[in-house]
Amino acid sequence: MRHWHHILRRWRVKLAHLVLLPEMNEEDGAAIRQQVEDDGRLTRGFALMCGIAAGIAMLGLLQSSTAVVIGAMLVSPLMGPIAALGFGFAALDGHRIRDAAKVVMVGAAIGIITGILITMASPIRNATPEIIARTQPTLLDLVVALLSGLAGGYATVMKKGGTAIGVSIATALMPPLTTVGYGLAVWQPAFALGALLLFLTNLSAIAFAFALVARLSGAALPEKQVDWSPRYVLAGLSAFAILAVPLGLTLSQVSREAGLRKTARAAIAEATDGANSRIAQLDVSWPLLGDPEVSALVVTSHYAGDAEQVLRKALAAAGAAKVTVKLQQVLAADLPAQTQAMVDAAMERTAAGIAADVPPFARIRAAIGLPTSALWVNRSERMVFAAPVAAPGWALADYRQIEEAATQAAQGWRVAIVPPAGAELTVALDGAKEDASAITPDLAIWAVQRWGLNRVIVVGREEEVSPLVQQLQQAGIAASVIPPDPQGKPQQAKLRLSAPPSAIAQPETVPGSARTNGA
Repeated sequence: MRHWHHILRRWRVKLAHLVLLPEMNEEDGAAIRQQVEDDGRLTRGFALMCGIAAGIAMLGLLQSSTAVVIGAMLVSPLMGPIAALGFGFAALDGHRIRDAAKVVMVGAAIGIITGILITMASPIRNATPEIIARTQPTLLDLVVALLSGLAGGYATVMKKGGTAIGVSIATALMPPLTTVGYGLAVWQPAFALGALLLFLTNLSAIAFAFALVARLSGAALPEKQVDWSPRYVLAGLSAFAILAVPLGLTLSQVSREAGLRKTARAAIAEATDGANSRIAQLDVSWPLLGDPEVSALVVTSHYAGDAEQVLRKALAAAGAAKVTVKLQQVLAADLPAQTQAMVDAAMERTAAGIAADVPPFARIRAAIGLPTSALWVNRSERMVFAAPVAAPGWALADYRQIEEAATQAAQGWRVAIVPPAGAELTVALDGAKEDASAITPDLAIWAVQRWGLNRVIVVGREEEVSPLVQQLQQAGIAASVIPPDPQGKPQQAKLRLSAPPSAIAQPETVPGSARTNGA
């Protein structure tokens, strides 16, 4: 037995030297273990700092402020008990694992309860991009947690306390906990479960990474000093299982998403003439408790009307039967134009903050209820512009009504319906409406704004149209008044557009937007 113990120790020392870890003597190892144990104790200060960090994190998430969220990461004291948990795992010391797990659970409970209370007290309860980004773990989150745990373990055994600040920022343990509280407060179980899985994934990856560094360096408690009482062994095994399960679930989810991404990339290339198309953005999500989603932006020289259907069939054949597909095609004729389109897409992705935050196009189309000749998006202002085809017998009021219905269905996005343009509008003044085609001033202003015009000509008696001109000017629309036809009806005005209808509301003229062709 001593022979094998000597061999294992020799290989451990070699591996530790290979990764630049020191070989701890008993005195140095005991000092480090004592420091880790002291940092991981449950104290009033620990509870207070957890509450403060959770409050800062929740406010930052509700404001979608990255800087505020980073501040919460710096304040959070959760790294202390997690390091103690890792050192306990390194020695299979159930006594220390149990004590550290208690402290972690208390800190987690404080974070969740604080998130619930602040969300319920706040008038802002929108699911911001910062919140959505923490509702499910990804491969990148897992890798970041592992590397951060290794860095934190290295900093601990090398006594480089400053590195712990960077580790705290990288792991972001408190924001997922407050997101759990947010999900419970607004009763979004999917948000709460996803954020909890992200926290447990980060927690397990960091703890296991700490355990690896502690064991390689010799800083972990020697096996001969471990209390092998049955209850402590059971506590250690239970904690290990609790952390291993979410880590396994995350790895399973990441594997599914990787396979779906590979299938989606090949199917998109086939559906959009891969030789003449480029995939500018591809986002794949397959939650454990939800259906998969594939969102892509393709730069292509020819529009493929059946691309979404082809992609959906290919993904269904790969096992994603209830997949949601969001495919945008940007037309570019040659290589320079394609390159510019991909650069624009990347810039828009940066400005938008999160590419997965795309409008629910299917719900918007269903709410509109008419075929659309074009859809385009201004992500920075969270606006979706839709140009439906002209419906027989429809008036401008009908188009504004479907705009309201589409906005309600757009899940946090605003929808702007661009109605078919005419050469002029008849506006009823002071409520008079002798002509059935006359519309109210506010409806006329809405139409002019949707057409993207900033100047109109008002035909009418100056004393009668003066209030209308003021309303136009308050809406940012310049108006020139010309006398009416002597036979014109009183209490009515004509709005003549200052641009031909063919030049109105073209998607290419909207700055910072991306266009989707087809219904």
